Amino acid sequence: MMSDFFAKTPFFRLFLFLAGGVLLGEYTNISLGMMFVLFVIGCCALIIPFIIQKAVVNYNLRWLFGFGTLFILISLGLFLNHRFKAKTNLDYAGKSGIYEVELDAQPIEKERSIMFRAKLHAFTDSIITHPTKGEVILYFAKDSATANLQRGDILLVSTTIDQPKRTGNPEEFNYANYLAHQGIGGTGYVSPSKWQKIGEEHPFSLIITAEKCRTYLLNIYHQFGLSGDEFGMLAALTLGYKDALTPELRESFSTTGAMHVLAVSGLHVGIIYMVIGWLLGFLDKNKRTQRLKPIFIILFLWFYAFITGLSPSVMRATVMFTFMALAGVFGRKSNTYNNIFLSAFLLLLYQPSLLFDVGFQLSYSAVVAIVYFQPKIVGLFVVKHRLLRWAWELTAVSIAAQIGTAPFSIYYFHQFPNYFLLSNFVVIPAATIILYLAVTLFVVSWIPYLNTAVAFVLNWVLRLMYMAIAGIEQLPHALTITWITPVELLLLYLIILTLIFLLHRFTFSALATFLTLILVIICVRTADKYQRLIHKEVIVWNHSKEVMVNRIVAQNNLVIASDSVVANKLGHDYWEKCQTTEVELKIDTVWTNNAFVCNDKRFLVLNQNPFKYKRTNAPPLEIDYLIVDKHLYPSDKLFEMIQPKNVITCGNVSEHSNKLYAELAAKYSYALHSVKKQGAWQIDFNE
Repeated sequence: MMSDFFAKTPFFRLFLFLAGGVLLGEYTNISLGMMFVLFVIGCCALIIPFIIQKAVVNYNLRWLFGFGTLFILISLGLFLNHRFKAKTNLDYAGKSGIYEVELDAQPIEKERSIMFRAKLHAFTDSIITHPTKGEVILYFAKDSATANLQRGDILLVSTTIDQPKRTGNPEEFNYANYLAHQGIGGTGYVSPSKWQKIGEEHPFSLIITAEKCRTYLLNIYHQFGLSGDEFGMLAALTLGYKDALTPELRESFSTTGAMHVLAVSGLHVGIIYMVIGWLLGFLDKNKRTQRLKPIFIILFLWFYAFITGLSPSVMRATVMFTFMALAGVFGRKSNTYNNIFLSAFLLLLYQPSLLFDVGFQLSYSAVVAIVYFQPKIVGLFVVKHRLLRWAWELTAVSIAAQIGTAPFSIYYFHQFPNYFLLSNFVVIPAATIILYLAVTLFVVSWIPYLNTAVAFVLNWVLRLMYMAIAGIEQLPHALTITWITPVELLLLYLIILTLIFLLHRFTFSALATFLTLILVIICVRTADKYQRLIHKEVIVWNHSKEVMVNRIVAQNNLVIASDSVVANKLGHDYWEKCQTTEVELKIDTVWTNNAFVCNDKRFLVLNQNPFKYKRTNAPPLEIDYLIVDKHLYPSDKLFEMIQPKNVITCGNVSEHSNKLYAELAAKYSYALHSVKKQGAWQIDFNE
């Protein structure tokens, strides 16, 4: 089976080799010299058969071709990843000065600032101007002047640009790593009086033109009274514009497993692909025009990608379907799997960091699963009734897509929508109708009365779709919250692969492997649940203004905090992961008696010195861990009364106070951890 698949799908192996090199470059530090050595080894392996003229020897050494290809593509993946990483290394990271920047994208309005992506041109310190390069994110304070900034403007800004600092809090999103995979080297904040426009550069740009085209189409929606949630859904579903989506709307679609409809990607491009193919069906009647059909399909696909702003997700899907259509241009039968992995291979050559993009992983896992599993699932039952057959095929597509994407979805988003089948029965037909109506509205927008009628119907279809999704969201047990480790993610996909083997050829070894993997993942999950039952840990969370101390023992969760909103925001995800069911939230701003025990270790949380005016000849109070915030001044008096083995200073403690605690540490022999400097403090007593 595998040899036949590899023979018919050569780009699958090429993609694996290239992706292997990218992964190796991401998690290891291989030098350019070693990359060159690997490349030379691969080239030598390819050249040897040409040097040896004996056919028998060449036949015996045919494995050298695969070996050489492996080494060349791995070295290429390493180099591409190294080169991409080099773009994100800023020459003057962490240094304050004046930067010359060019705004490189449309502004995105945040709650308290306006965000721009910008290119660096030069850096000026107190002495000289240095040329520099790289892409960064700049946050401008909101005012009337920044509201007029636009893409192409060249500015002088006084700021410090560096990678976002990690707080070290459990389950913290690695924003710096995310930016690096987007090609962004760092971020900076620009105060109102700290920038000046010195020029503008507006050369022709295909992406800018595409965004203007999308803005024009969005204005047509506004022109016919489409607003609020209906506009947000329509703009996201048809044109990939997500800025109008409210958090409540995102939550509803995410909970019901319908979020993919609001992210223009493979589903939408696939619908366009099928619709255009159906509309151009008359070209199949003539052999001369038959080959023109794929060309028109490709042109329409890229036109659709253009009007959606050439977003990465749409371009991925468009590239994939383009290669599927190209086979028809040359009159050859297309190998779907080969086309899929050819597009993935070319995309990695263009941008290796796409391998770590969640959208990339979900898109390709969904497409491969649909192509393989959907025909198998449909074939389980023979349905003759036309409407029932359509419903069964839609069900098969939904199940196949979930098989491919569920492990990734659970790993990244920690949730599984239990009613995804019901949701897809609503959103996929609705999305198809909405796409048709939206195109119709664009075509008839200049025809009075007809345009209003189309907009009216479109508005009600959107409203009904959202009502149905909101209803499904309210059903009991609509969402399962769970967490899996990278090992469990790998095991789940290995189970899916062995299932494919079983469906292709039922053998005892394949069945034994399948059952063994299921047993292994059950054991891993059981061990994880047991660890939760004996779980004991204490966390001092990192926040620059508020204090939060957390003791977790099994499912019991004690939280000592100064602000309940901050506490829930910081800890919610981690508490769900730990499956804590009983949360005891103590909101207190005057901690004079917050003491607790965990694993026979004594903890004391203070924000003032309770012994400040006391005199005693008794020995000092011995504790294991003293946790202090900014209101407690470090002094000899404190440590004459309390003798801690460890001191943890919270994230709101100033640098000056941290310095004093460090000086006292040598005198009173305690270990010091500064949450502000070293990140959140966490001790797991089970390790």
